[in-house]
Amino acid sequence: MALLIPDFAPTEKLPESKEKWQEIHCELVTPLHGGGVVARESDDKLPVRVTAIRGQLRFWWRLLAQQKWNLSGKRLREAEFRLWGGIGEEAAASLVFLRVQIQNKLKEASLSDYAKGLNDPLGYALFTARKTKTGLPEMKLGKEGLQWIVQWRLSEKVNETDKQQVLETLRWWVTLGGLGGRTRRGCGAFKAEGIKLVPTEEMRELGCKILFLGSDKKVKDAWIDAINEWKETRRKYKTEFRRLLGRNDEYSRHLATIFSRPVYESGQWHGMVIMLPNSSPEVKQILEKTK
Repeated sequence: MALLIPDFAPTEKLPESKEKWQEIHCELVTPLHGGGVVARESDDKLPVRVTAIRGQLRFWWRLLAQQKWNLSGKRLREAEFRLWGGIGEEAAASLVFLRVQIQNKLKEASLSDYAKGLNDPLGYALFTARKTKTGLPEMKLGKEGLQWIVQWRLSEKVNETDKQQVLETLRWWVTLGGLGGRTRRGCGAFKAEGIKLVPTEEMRELGCKILFLGSDKKVKDAWIDAINEWKETRRKYKTEFRRLLGRNDEYSRHLATIFSRPVYESGQWHGMVIMLPNSSPEVKQILEKTK
């Protein structure tokens, strides 16, 4: 029996709306890196949290708002709080309702199931799951195969622009987002049905720079291709990145807009390294050398 996880109290009466619940069917295809309430743990009882999905949706909405809908500053904050909820001049509830139905049980996986060491292809993506010198144990990962349904519905207060923005936001999340941590390096990736994915042409139209796009592969092989390409890029521009990030990558936030991961398009998985348009000028200067 499916477990229903709403982002509102089960006994809470939702505002009346003519909008119907819509569904996106999802299946985890790469391991879940953390993502539970407790740091460094996946939660087998609550593996998909609505609050985490909402946080990712706000990230992708902000990107689209700045790059596609020309919102910035006060206008952006007001639009975000109105649609997604927040406290501006006054508190506002979100106009987007979400809930999740878990279809099966999350199984546990070990780091060694994917990488024996840092030199293994996926060791770079999963290095933060290792036990640490400070005594933190090795992270237990969530095994791919978890299935869930994201159900979403809009308040009757939304207009056509709101509807289009929410749909676009969902499309970008299911294409390039994920669950848990290290999603930018391909962890927590999932395949989605019930919504149109974002093709590479549309990514470029938004201003993304696709630094690498691999050939048709199985998901794990596509993931390895993307990670290897990003590792090689970091090695190639080692001097430039060290100058920008410092010897210990203390300014690694600069790389938060670089994704190296498997992406599903035209019925097959591809390894992709992509730089979002809101990347810093310093990172763009380095990576735009890449053909």
